[in-house]
Amino acid sequence: MSTQSLKFKMYLGDMLFESLFKYVAKDYKKRIPKLLNLVKRFSPDEGTDKIISTIEEYLQKDPAVQRLIHRVFTDYDPNYASRIFANVILNVGFFWIYFNNENQKKDIPTPYTILISPTMRCNLQCIGCYAGNYTKNDDLPPETVERIIKEGEEIGTYFYTVLGGEPFVYPGLLDIVNRHPRSVFQIFTNATLLDENKIERFWKSKNVVPVLSLEGGKEETDYRRGLGVYEKVVNAMDLLKKAGIPFGYSITLTRNNFEAVTKPEFYQWLANKGAFFGWTFLYMPVGKDDDPSLMPTPEQRAEYGKFIRKIRGHLPIYPMDFWNDAPYVGGCIAGGRRYLHINHKGEVEPCIFAHFAVDNIKEKSLVEVLNSEFFKEIRKRQPFHENLLLPCMIIDSPWILREIVQKTGAHPTHPGADDIITKFAPIIDEYAKGVRKALNPIWVEEFHGDLPEEEKEKVGVE
Repeated sequence: MSTQSLKFKMYLGDMLFESLFKYVAKDYKKRIPKLLNLVKRFSPDEGTDKIISTIEEYLQKDPAVQRLIHRVFTDYDPNYASRIFANVILNVGFFWIYFNNENQKKDIPTPYTILISPTMRCNLQCIGCYAGNYTKNDDLPPETVERIIKEGEEIGTYFYTVLGGEPFVYPGLLDIVNRHPRSVFQIFTNATLLDENKIERFWKSKNVVPVLSLEGGKEETDYRRGLGVYEKVVNAMDLLKKAGIPFGYSITLTRNNFEAVTKPEFYQWLANKGAFFGWTFLYMPVGKDDDPSLMPTPEQRAEYGKFIRKIRGHLPIYPMDFWNDAPYVGGCIAGGRRYLHINHKGEVEPCIFAHFAVDNIKEKSLVEVLNSEFFKEIRKRQPFHENLLLPCMIIDSPWILREIVQKTGAHPTHPGADDIITKFAPIIDEYAKGVRKALNPIWVEEFHGDLPEEEKEKVGVE
């Protein structure tokens, strides 16, 4: 398929999808099968057809999926939602599959999403955050951000995750977003700068999905983020819900907020406030002067995974656990396998938590940095453990990160970044032993997975 032909197909697919989405929204239970049939016409291969058939089966038999679909067509403005879901289902979904298949023939990785931190400046100073004290002079130039997105779209990446720092202190961010209407921009924000003006800008492009950070309830959020922050997050939720814009939440799981974020009513409250999905990340001691004692215990991590898998089938919201959901994506996705991170200096990191690099995007193309020896070594060794509940080379198999950094000459990207492989190494090694003890039985009993021979005996597997 020629580039021109593909772009026309994408454009036509987007237009038809949006129109039909609005039509379906008026009576989605009867009309949604027609939407799926249209998508089938534009599917690039037989594999895509199978995916659609699977979706049809879930829609008919899975109450959890039915609840989410109901919210898509009733909770959000169809003019905004149609644009977002056209991008997600067609460009981020089906056309990404096509690009990925084609790029594999040329040994070019196709990230599902590219993480960009255009600035590390922030108006908050949260306890244990890896964002430090930065100025505007430390920001990634807008033309570099623009080039990253342009080169990403050329290889089939239409999903961009924007972090920081606080992304909304970066001038011109929404101008850049507006110039890429076929991509989706998931923007992680502390929500304190979200106002009606930002909401109007979101509506201009209709391709922004804000993800609001909080730590649990008022007590937990204000403790880590500062007094009054919780109320600002709630106010931002209210503004987004009123505007009919889909959004998500982000939680950092620590040893201290475990009880607060393992209550089903908390997630029901988030759904009631308008959140459609959410992310939970483990606290990682990868910043300057971080405290490993804030990490959730191995037992808490295991219990949180069980909790999320349980409520996901019963509540009208889709919570995701970045670690415990790793089995569904084949383990670690870093190093360009499915994602990478480009920081405010342009340094290309394998993961938002692995602050090491060998390349700078200011000096090389996106395709070149994706095929660095650093990234290729990471991809060659993935998955790092037979137990995909232990996906991480930073805290689950920490010796692997140390070996790869040493072998490839990767350098830390900020002061203190190498503490995780030096000063904290004994602590992290003990943690790695603990998570094996906590998660190996779950992997065997619930996921029916295999284990290395030396670990089978410890969980009674022959």
